[in-house]
Amino acid sequence: MIPVDASLGPELAEFWSKKYKETKEELDNLKTLVTSKSVESSEILDTVRSIKKTVDDEATLRQKLEVAVKEKEELASRVAQLEAEQSLLSKQLVLVVTPQAQLSVTQTKLLAEEVIQQRHSAISRRFPPVQFVERSEQMSFTFTDYREMIGHLPDLFSQERLRLQFVVRPPGSLPLCLPVFGQHGFWFYAPFHEPFHLVAQMGPNEWSYLGQYISAPLANDEMKLSEWMALEEETKTAHCSRQAALTSDEDPLVIRQRYETGERKIPCCSLQCVGYSKLLCEALRVAAGNARLQQMLQQQQQTSTPKDAQAGRSQEAADASQKKGKRKSSCGGPLIQDKSLPKKTRTSPKVIFKLESGLR
Repeated sequence: MIPVDASLGPELAEFWSKKYKETKEELDNLKTLVTSKSVESSEILDTVRSIKKTVDDEATLRQKLEVAVKEKEELASRVAQLEAEQSLLSKQLVLVVTPQAQLSVTQTKLLAEEVIQQRHSAISRRFPPVQFVERSEQMSFTFTDYREMIGHLPDLFSQERLRLQFVVRPPGSLPLCLPVFGQHGFWFYAPFHEPFHLVAQMGPNEWSYLGQYISAPLANDEMKLSEWMALEEETKTAHCSRQAALTSDEDPLVIRQRYETGERKIPCCSLQCVGYSKLLCEALRVAAGNARLQQMLQQQQQTSTPKDAQAGRSQEAADASQKKGKRKSSCGGPLIQDKSLPKKTRTSPKVIFKLESGLR
């Protein structure tokens, strides 16, 4: 038998109790550590699986991309082959069609010229010959905007007293058919039964006064299909667009198709020359020059410095003061200016003389 000291019992119990608690705490810590490691392992495993899935998907996409690249190369090769065949066919078609197309265009132009000559002959039989002005007296003038130029005309030629008709050149309008200025002709516009003065555009910003005219419809003499086909493409497209703007329910392509099939026609009106105003022609030339001068002055004012503008105002004030002193007569009273003439006319002595000469 092993002797046991009963007096050591409480100490041993306390010792083993302490050891038990420490061991249990250590075991709990180990369980917590194992659980956290298990969670981390699960997360790592999920990450590995996701990476593996991404790699597999990338490999699949790479295979699909290689197939697509291969198909694209095959398609590019087929397209190049088709383009080569198309180019060859186009060349063969040009060799076959071009002579026929050129012949057709030439025949169309000849037919259009024949129609125009027949219409001129009919108009010459309809109206007696006139000779209002010599051909050598034709005058051209330059301006950019006819509305601005009209503002520089004397009051004698205002729109209320005088009817002016400005016609732009194709493609802005249909052709104006006059053999020479001051003679009879025709155009494809609405009739004007009252006399009007015709100003036509001859080139970029270049205009000419053609004379005074009366316009009337030519019965059963619309623009022929050959005349329409002989027009420039830009002119036909612009005219169809203008007609479509007037009728919102029609498309320009539909309008053009109706012209080319003869379903829709363009009316033709005569231009009977009834006069030629040399005075108006000179007034238009002067007004065009004044409009250009005003534009140049405006450009100079826009490019001038504030110092130059101030100097200009000082010079204008000095000129105004000097003119005010000159306007006084020898007896000290102001001179009376003739108010019977329009203001714009009074500013140009040369125009005054020509206006008075023409009125007489």
